[in-house]
Amino acid sequence: MPLAAKLCCWLAGLQALTVIGLEVSILVRVLKYVENVFSSWSSDKGVAIYFMLLVIASLYGVFLVVGGVLNGDTIQIIGFCVFNLFTMSLAIFRYFQVRTWLNDEVVIGDLVYNMIQREMLASIVVMAGITAVFGVLTYFVFHSFGWEIYKRVGADMKIRRMYINYRLLVLLLKMDFFVFVGFAVSYIILILKSSDPEFGITIALVPLTLMVLSLAFWGLRRESVWAMWTVVVLLCASSAYFVFKCARMYDPKQEAKYATQKPMMTYYTVVSLVVVAGTLHQCATCLANFGYGLKDRIEITRGKRSDMEQIQDYYVNAAGDRRMNLDG
Repeated sequence: MPLAAKLCCWLAGLQALTVIGLEVSILVRVLKYVENVFSSWSSDKGVAIYFMLLVIASLYGVFLVVGGVLNGDTIQIIGFCVFNLFTMSLAIFRYFQVRTWLNDEVVIGDLVYNMIQREMLASIVVMAGITAVFGVLTYFVFHSFGWEIYKRVGADMKIRRMYINYRLLVLLLKMDFFVFVGFAVSYIILILKSSDPEFGITIALVPLTLMVLSLAFWGLRRESVWAMWTVVVLLCASSAYFVFKCARMYDPKQEAKYATQKPMMTYYTVVSLVVVAGTLHQCATCLANFGYGLKDRIEITRGKRSDMEQIQDYYVNAAGDRRMNLDG
């Protein structure tokens, strides 16, 4: 494994441990003075939901980096940088929003905020620093993994472009999972009450998201046209859902429900729409690439076809023709 790839894994793990430690410290300090953080379903759970999102995002970032390194996937490592910027933006939102929430809900809000201010700033600085270092390391990882991509798909530029689009869609589907589930959980805890009609529907969004994304992964690997079109239709429906939620936040009749959480939930909704739009674009691109040899090439590399039994005697050239291997 290249040194740059090892450093990526170590840095992702270091960030996760540091951020989780800081978040635990913040939560412990808040719980010491605020008794109703976990007591009921209402919009005063800002600290709790930010704690959950940032901790899970840190662990999910490690999953992205380790998966990218083990698979020789530079795109996934670049994706971690983008994902880290999103996580950092949540920490920035938390920094400004928690003060407003504490002042509204707690008599000693300023005291509590001053106690946790350094930890909140430290989380932001750590994420910013790690993202900057990753930007440099990605350059070296890209050159180290270039040979891995060549071995998988050969020198045919058309196949290489299709493979890049394939890996980019895989990354976006992983992003979709975190964004969709994070939105659903945040909406349930911060906005809804158990008596709301939307409560059950929003809970059902979590397993539904898992099923849709599983279908997308399966359809992409098998080049199943019907599966991918089903995913496209469901993603369009999810876009409509997010647009509805965003419009609902600014409905005067719903103003009281969203009063303290409107900025954060609006931002999360916009990010969700951007990720869905990118996923739809990549689904269409990959659909157009079905049937042009990428599936066969990947299966040969993974050893799922009988051609792999002859891997020592043959190789596939840039034109897609099988030629004798003269090294043997």
